[in-house]
Amino acid sequence: MARSASGWLCLALALAVVFQTGFMPVNDSTAPTGQLARMTLEEKVGQMIMAGFYGEKPTEEARKLIQQGHVGSIILFAYTGNVKEPLQTARLTNGLQAMAQKTRLGLPLQIATDQEGGVVARLTTGATELPGNMALGATRNPSLARQAAEITAKELKAIGIQMNLAPNVDVNVNPANPVIGVRSYGEDPKLVAELGAEQIKGLQKNGVIATAKHFPGHGDTHVDSHLGLPVIDKSRQELEQVELVPFKRAIASGVDAIMTAHIHVPALDPTPDLPATLSEPILTGLLRKKLGYDGLIITDSMAMAGVAGYFGGVPQAAVKAVQAGADIILLTPELTTEEQLDVHKAVVQAVKRGELSEKRINQSVLRILRAKWKVGVFTDRYVPLHQVPKKVGIGKHHSRALAMAQQAVTLVKNDANLLPLRLDEGQKVGIISPYSLLEYVQRHHAEAEELYLNQVNPSDDMIQAAVAMARDKDVLLVGTYSANLYPQQVKLVRALQTLKKPLIVIGLRNPYDIKEFPDVNAYLNAYGFRKVSLQAAVETVFGANQPQGKLPVTIPDLYPYGHGLSYSHPAQVWPQAK
Repeated sequence: MARSASGWLCLALALAVVFQTGFMPVNDSTAPTGQLARMTLEEKVGQMIMAGFYGEKPTEEARKLIQQGHVGSIILFAYTGNVKEPLQTARLTNGLQAMAQKTRLGLPLQIATDQEGGVVARLTTGATELPGNMALGATRNPSLARQAAEITAKELKAIGIQMNLAPNVDVNVNPANPVIGVRSYGEDPKLVAELGAEQIKGLQKNGVIATAKHFPGHGDTHVDSHLGLPVIDKSRQELEQVELVPFKRAIASGVDAIMTAHIHVPALDPTPDLPATLSEPILTGLLRKKLGYDGLIITDSMAMAGVAGYFGGVPQAAVKAVQAGADIILLTPELTTEEQLDVHKAVVQAVKRGELSEKRINQSVLRILRAKWKVGVFTDRYVPLHQVPKKVGIGKHHSRALAMAQQAVTLVKNDANLLPLRLDEGQKVGIISPYSLLEYVQRHHAEAEELYLNQVNPSDDMIQAAVAMARDKDVLLVGTYSANLYPQQVKLVRALQTLKKPLIVIGLRNPYDIKEFPDVNAYLNAYGFRKVSLQAAVETVFGANQPQGKLPVTIPDLYPYGHGLSYSHPAQVWPQAK
């Protein structure tokens, strides 16, 4: 029987995939099972490792991890040089997939990154910079949360990244939290759950694995788990009412993956100093059995101090994480290639010694293979480079991101209706900020001078220079960055206040800064330092944007959850009396 040219092409492509992967590219639920049956123990354990390396191109270290360590997933970071701009990253992911195709079974990689939006985004240059979670929380708009996730998914997918280690569904109920803050949607578990669910849908409907993190909830800590082991000293009932609410909603929304937290939660597992990542009662007893979750469980980085310093080091901790119920062990490049390969060896040896059963390993590998099939990486591992500029950082995406940032800006204080600013042509604006605002200010008022602070904890000399620059200015615009965590910023603002000039503060990260200097003339929150957030904040200062955001957190003793002023209504009398 005669075949059309297109028919022969389809047959050729199908046969190519058969030779590369060992089975036909069909949506067959039995395909992962068949692939699992062909794998050695070493290959299976490799699938459970997500590894990292330094370099903007596929390196010899990456080759060792993929071809000797059989790793099934790779994580990309900006600080490692992996992610510089979209086209470079697409070339890198294609190169890594080519390395994986040369292994015995040719299994494709699952490539991941942390693209939360806002302050945590690995892909920035040349891509769409989106406002982060707390900015979205300030809008109270689930549709915007979903749109942000859709843009993220489309741009990640275009450069060969199939897994986003987001959204963060921690409930930020502790203003002193040094690691979550604006990475959370806010302090209301229902709001966090709703926006998180929308982002999960936005990611997964566009072919990217979503990862709800950090289970069972990292929002009420005052210790950074990168540096130590935080303790959540709450009752089981309190956890059920706050921390677990967004994870239950995520599971109901069909989230593909959940990341564990390196936190100690005595109410869930009283074992002394045991992080949730290594706890069988938490990962298997609570997450798998009680909450009914059967998707991927991935650890947070095993190089973090909250877990690496316990139980004899990373290899032993990794074995314990698998025993607890983790499917993917996340290893970041703080660990050398050899140290990462040692983790692989430790898990293999644990199976051979009987500490882990191969049945337990098979369960995890099957979940991983199914996730890869779901996002289509078995049939479409490479990305077309010519399509990258057409899909990443495009004008339509940027316009949507700016609109989100504009709706998020929250005017918290506006004494004597100082804002929007109405300046005479010759009046001078003095700008002091760790992120440059000058470009955006000069779009509205030419007479402006900026002292750019290249650090978030300015020195005394910098503070003196800022005061000197500000003396002949008519109004001062100051950007602060989680000032409640950096005392020198507080000292800077207070020094500027002694000049008795109109002083406007823009919070460029956590929204609690005003608690440190409650008598500034005006204060607004941008919830981030990405360009769209800086532009939206300055537009609001000059009246080109109407402030619409509502606080997604309480500022203790000052402003309640939901507070937010506008220019169309008389100023409210704040702060509240203590």
